[in-house]
Amino acid sequence: MDMFHRFRRKKTRPLAIPTITETLPPSPHQQPVESFAEAPDIHRNSTTRSNLSSYDIIPGHKKPRSVERHRRERSVERHADPLGLNVLYEPDDGAPIVDIIFVHGLGGTSQETWSRNRDPQFFWPREWLPSEPGFEQARILSFGYNAHFASSGRENVLDIADFAKDLLFGMKYGLNEDSQGLEVGKVPVIFVAHSMGGLVVKKAHILGQNDDQYRQSINATSAILFLSTPHRGTNLAELLNRILTVSVFNHSPKHYIAELRQNSPALQDINEQFRNIATHLNVFSFYETQQTAVGPRKMMVLEKDSSILGYPNEVSKALDADHHNVCKYTNQQDPNYISVRNALKSLLPKPMTATSEPPPTLPDDNMDMKHVETLLAVSEIPGDDYEFFRDRWMPGSCEWVFSRPGFLSWLHDTTSASRILWVNGLPGCGKSVLSSFIIGQLHAMGYNCQYYFFRFGDHNKRTVNALLRSLAYQIAIDLPELREQFQKISEDGVKLEKAEGRTIWQKLFASRLCKIRVRRPLYWVIDALDECEAPQLLLSLLSSVTLSHIPLRIMFMGRKTQALSASFQRMDSSVQVDELSANDIEEDLTRYVEREIEYMRGDSGIKARIIQTVCEKANGNFLWVHLVLKEILQCHTEAAIEQALEEMPPDLEPLYQRMETALSKASRAGDRKLSNAILTWVICSQRALTLEELSEALKPEFSEVLDLRLTVSQVCGDFVVIDARGHVGMVHQTAREYLIKTPGLDHSITPRDGHQKLFMKCISYLSSPIPRLRGDRSLAPSTPAFLHYAATSWSYHLASSTVSLDHSVLIALSHFFRNSYVLGWIQLLATWNQLKVLVYASQSVTSYLGKKSKVDAESSPLTHRLQEKELLELWAIDLVKIVGKFGGQLVKHPRTIQSLIPTLCPTTTAIFQHFGQSKASGNILLGGFSRSRWDDCLSKFSVGRDTQSLRITSLERLFAVLTSDGTLRLYDVITNQPILQIPHGERVLCFKFSPSQEKCVTYGFRTTKVWNMKDSRQICSISNPNNAKALDVSFADDESTIVSCSDDRTVRRYVLGTPETVWNVVSGNVEYDDGEGRQLNSPRRVAFNLDGTIVALAFRGFPLFVWDIDSANLVGRCERASDKSRSRQDLYSEVGPICWNPVTGHVLGLYQDGCVFKWHPWESDSQELRTVAAGIQCSLDGVLFVTSNTNGMLQVWNFNHFALVYQLSYHISIIDMALSPDGRRVYDLRESFCNIWEPNALIRLAEADEKSSETTSTAGGSTQLSLASEASNESFEPLTALATGSRTWSYCSGDDAGVVRLIRAADQASIQIAQGFMPVDHIAWSDDEKYVVTADLGGRLNVRTIDDSSPVTKCPLLFETKTGSGLRQVLIDPHSEHMLLVTTAFTELWCLNSNTMITTKPNVNPYSQWITHPSDSAYVIQCAFTGVEIYQWSTLDEIEYCPFERVLQESSKEDFPEHAAWRPSSASFPMSPDGNSDAIENVFVSKTGSHLLLQASRPSAQKHRMVQYLKVRTKDLTVADDSPASHVAAREIPRSIASKMEKILGFAYKSPRRGSHGLIGEAETEEEEVLAFLDHDDWVCSWVIGSDETAKPKIRRHFFLPQDWLNLDSLRLATISREGKFFCPRNGEVAVVSNWLQNEWVD
Repeated sequence: MDMFHRFRRKKTRPLAIPTITETLPPSPHQQPVESFAEAPDIHRNSTTRSNLSSYDIIPGHKKPRSVERHRRERSVERHADPLGLNVLYEPDDGAPIVDIIFVHGLGGTSQETWSRNRDPQFFWPREWLPSEPGFEQARILSFGYNAHFASSGRENVLDIADFAKDLLFGMKYGLNEDSQGLEVGKVPVIFVAHSMGGLVVKKAHILGQNDDQYRQSINATSAILFLSTPHRGTNLAELLNRILTVSVFNHSPKHYIAELRQNSPALQDINEQFRNIATHLNVFSFYETQQTAVGPRKMMVLEKDSSILGYPNEVSKALDADHHNVCKYTNQQDPNYISVRNALKSLLPKPMTATSEPPPTLPDDNMDMKHVETLLAVSEIPGDDYEFFRDRWMPGSCEWVFSRPGFLSWLHDTTSASRILWVNGLPGCGKSVLSSFIIGQLHAMGYNCQYYFFRFGDHNKRTVNALLRSLAYQIAIDLPELREQFQKISEDGVKLEKAEGRTIWQKLFASRLCKIRVRRPLYWVIDALDECEAPQLLLSLLSSVTLSHIPLRIMFMGRKTQALSASFQRMDSSVQVDELSANDIEEDLTRYVEREIEYMRGDSGIKARIIQTVCEKANGNFLWVHLVLKEILQCHTEAAIEQALEEMPPDLEPLYQRMETALSKASRAGDRKLSNAILTWVICSQRALTLEELSEALKPEFSEVLDLRLTVSQVCGDFVVIDARGHVGMVHQTAREYLIKTPGLDHSITPRDGHQKLFMKCISYLSSPIPRLRGDRSLAPSTPAFLHYAATSWSYHLASSTVSLDHSVLIALSHFFRNSYVLGWIQLLATWNQLKVLVYASQSVTSYLGKKSKVDAESSPLTHRLQEKELLELWAIDLVKIVGKFGGQLVKHPRTIQSLIPTLCPTTTAIFQHFGQSKASGNILLGGFSRSRWDDCLSKFSVGRDTQSLRITSLERLFAVLTSDGTLRLYDVITNQPILQIPHGERVLCFKFSPSQEKCVTYGFRTTKVWNMKDSRQICSISNPNNAKALDVSFADDESTIVSCSDDRTVRRYVLGTPETVWNVVSGNVEYDDGEGRQLNSPRRVAFNLDGTIVALAFRGFPLFVWDIDSANLVGRCERASDKSRSRQDLYSEVGPICWNPVTGHVLGLYQDGCVFKWHPWESDSQELRTVAAGIQCSLDGVLFVTSNTNGMLQVWNFNHFALVYQLSYHISIIDMALSPDGRRVYDLRESFCNIWEPNALIRLAEADEKSSETTSTAGGSTQLSLASEASNESFEPLTALATGSRTWSYCSGDDAGVVRLIRAADQASIQIAQGFMPVDHIAWSDDEKYVVTADLGGRLNVRTIDDSSPVTKCPLLFETKTGSGLRQVLIDPHSEHMLLVTTAFTELWCLNSNTMITTKPNVNPYSQWITHPSDSAYVIQCAFTGVEIYQWSTLDEIEYCPFERVLQESSKEDFPEHAAWRPSSASFPMSPDGNSDAIENVFVSKTGSHLLLQASRPSAQKHRMVQYLKVRTKDLTVADDSPASHVAAREIPRSIASKMEKILGFAYKSPRRGSHGLIGEAETEEEEVLAFLDHDDWVCSWVIGSDETAKPKIRRHFFLPQDWLNLDSLRLATISREGKFFCPRNGEVAVVSNWLQNEWVD
């Protein structure tokens, strides 16, 4: 009979109460027992034990009076200890520097808990601590709360949260003895908490973080010392409450005691929330090591595991005490007291004195970690998985591992070599629990431990990418030096969320972590290796840990498979690999069975038989034992138990069969449908769903589930488990496999059918009228839980679903994409920064359509639903292009997908056809250029017409072009604008950026120079050897050295920072012995590897070989198979261009016949690709390489498989090319232009989940990679000049080939009016649109008249002249009578009527601008930096000079503020001022003519120019015959406006606004004159020029420029017409945007 029934039947029987409770009336010789916190007060070395039975209640026996008296005294003493927050000590000579708050545990009080034998003299927080050195300026407080469990009466409803709220209240509103506020939170706070008090402190921390009134107080917490705190509870709590329920003293059960039971929901909730907010706290955990006396025996109240959190920043230590005495000490020399005191002292802030200096400023770790989180897309350690398995650990189990020599050798190895331990075992033997135990022990021992759990039920936790990012994040927490390096990478704009595993390993581990010199090893525990999607890839990467300077101790857990065994055997040749079996767990199994049946009904005999039988049949399988015991514990008779023991199956599969059969019999038909629905979601979902998500997913079919947690356990039995955070998953992978692979069961799940059901559910959910998905609403904060899963996972289910003749999936998809639901979906993904899902969706839709077409081929063509398929095909393209063209803006402004983006898309796209012409677009009209389809060309710009482009390379944040004049030009990867120039001063033979991209080396004919990339500062200059030209140069030795290899076969080295400025020979001449005595000639090709340690060389007549620089030895040679059969060895195939794969270590190159090869020098494997190529380059991540041929064709290949990914045909030959680091773009140089290509095929690969590349790399092929995308390009000549009409929105353009065209507004007809041979540099169009003047770079100037009186516009040549070089401006007067030609040397005045020059004058101020006087067209004004000069238009006679008087903003101390706009140096603009001149770069005249806006600039550092915008009133520019020259006020426009301007477009009138979604409008009675400009985020904005400048200026945004509009040549010519139409060149055409001024964009 069970204990409960014995107590109920024998109420007068003596009670034996465990130590976790406060005892019944104690003996005068015995201390009362207080639960957890207050165990019996017995000296550690005393043999005295508690003898509770001495005072048990016996019928008819009276209690001794001494007992009664002692009990009353004890009650009085308890009530004497104050409740609430009370001050024990505070400094007398000033404010405290820290608050130390003591919090007692269950059954304790604010004083007795901390007092030995309840003696006030031993109340150490008050009596001892204040006198300790360092604690003089600390305020010490103690918190008391009513946690006595022995109170009688009705059930107590208080819980831990109530006590925590009392603590918060005391911290915020508590008073001292003088009734003054305690004001806890103004100085750092340290908590010292015993037992349950630790839980109270943790809960207070959680509540305070979420409550504004307490946040300041709780945020001051700097540290917590836990003394035997039951973080994971104890098995004794439940027993205590049961005893209190039947107590003869009418003791009531307590809610807060129930919360202390092991792994209770309350504890799990506290641990989960506290873990996420405690990363900044210093945590000390002290745990007991002695048993506590309980009745006639002793036992451990808290095991070590429950007393330790296992956090990375936690410090744990054992105390030689039982549970009661960890907080009570004998004297100040007590070792336990010293340990606690020293821990507290280490946490005290240093007091500030009058003579002390302020503490040094430390780096902001939180900010550093923000950069790390951005880089890795990881924000927390995998604590969920750790806690999931840790909660399943049983005290005393897993300790066997510490007796295994293999484990101890791995753990305590003191050498600097890295080593690997492979722990393998059968399925279900508890490997993951063992992993969690080892992780906890490593943390408790103070080791730097990082860990990861591969999870079969979550696709996001099965990749090498996810593992490496998580490990990197955890290491960054522990190693500040690595955190700093990660921060630098993040600041370069690198994001590794979608990077391939090899790339992450190379970029973060091999090149950074492994080079840090740290003596303490790092311990990595990686669980469930067999559940990783690419375990062979992971092991191949980790085989290089032998090169690590920091010792790595890596432990793998997993099932032993043949493939893994082979992989570990291969690793053993390079790194020590030990193997340990996890199957020897008989003791753990026995202990587990004993614990599970401890409180089972029945006598000891039946329990013994259960233990023996189960353990004999377990075969080392914890999962089997767990499931069997659950069945046994449901039996009600001994006979049933005996039958269950006899019938239990010997392994898991028959057991699953019994479980499934029992589930079918016990459930009704409705329950069976529900269970199948739940199992379908659990088995087929992309990740584990939460209960809340699952509840919504089951609706509306199962909408009345009252308690889903209970329902899941009842209708799904033991197949499904729910973890502490409410995630629903399968009990084990083997259970999932059983239900999938066993047909005919009532609960069988067919994955493909299941995926189709889940897809239909997700897509129908997104297609329902959910308010948050409607186009006219923004994302509400309380989004449905299932919404995120449906939006991000429907494409996953579509790709895995069944494809049949049924059209339901096709119809659902087309319905979704045809309506505005698709825009709401894209908006959601942009809001969550999950645009990669669009690429996944594109892939899934494309794959589905291909399968669907094959299936439909067997049916009648009339049933193929071609319209829906065509729609989906268009959307599959659009989704990828939206990411490439608009991704940056879409993430910043998600609602732009509802209005602006559809308008900016090509006219034949699905998104434009359905949404680009709707009212939601705001009636913004786009025209002027052909945009019927998407273009792979992202940008095209001129590098420089006066120099030749030679080389191009791409980095994370910039790309660089080397030109023949020795200049390295750097461009921004986002805007494609030049940001820096590095002038070497002579022709550069080769250059290289350092791996960190912080330095660059350029090797010229005479000198080599090293540059700092942050400010283009030259670090050093080295003299080059005579008669030797370097073929390649590189950085080495952690970027402290540069190495070169020259055509004299010599490798040279220079150590940066040395006083000598000459190269040093490393190893003399490179030698090669071919066995025939032939001598090497000059190498034709040379390439260093990434770290500059080895070099590949190609010679004529010799095979390619690799040379080790330090050892001066041959590493290996690459012999082509076809060369080995030749009789003469001097007929080796000649090698062309070569490069290295920086990740895999292969040499990639071309043979003279155009064949591509890759060769690994150490593994001696080679592979060839039959193609015809002339150039080759590999991407930085090693995934792709690009080749070019002599016909201008680009081909992009997958490196692993040599599979063609993308091919571009373009008739212009290629000079050089490069791949962007993320593999999305290809850069090439053709003629004088740089082209940037961003095809769909590369976007798909870049955005695709890394697991695809990882799995294919090990699986040996990918069918998708063979399906290359082909494209051809018909690019127009870039425009070089543009002029807009004054009366219509016609415009005239000139291009790089010398062609001038007129585009008429009426019919958009394009009329070629001139054809030259040089790029057109200037176009001027008269106000009456009768004259057009064009000039080219050769100095030829044409004046033509425009005759549009007939249907065919004619443009006859009026006259032609030569201006020479340096033409800066052409200006025609408003009456079309005169023309002004301004060059750097002269200013010429021409008469258009007579075609003659009237006069010429020297140009004393070449960096000025000329305009017609806005209020008097008889005059022309020259605007210079210092003032304006007024001339007569007809004669160019000087009339008056008006100097400027600059009126600056009051906050400015300089003419040009530091935050003024910047632009590139003048070398990028042929006609712009030189780097040392002040200039007026442009003048804009308001439409009313009342104001001029001058763009002034002057040189600044780093060859940039700083810009200032000045407003001048036209009425101040008066022409007075006799009065002296007066100063003109040039007023600076508001800084808040100027700082936003990237480029001014001009003035325009703004009509009253109209409103639309995303664009707002409000009634206005009159037009406004506005200044239009482009801001730094590429938005076209406006500012009302006449607005009140004393108030905060308002900038209005209207629309943004798409990514493929952003290049320097286009933006330089962008302008607006007088009517407000926006003109911007793009790919040789001009985009014209109308109606944009009437609409304002508001996020």
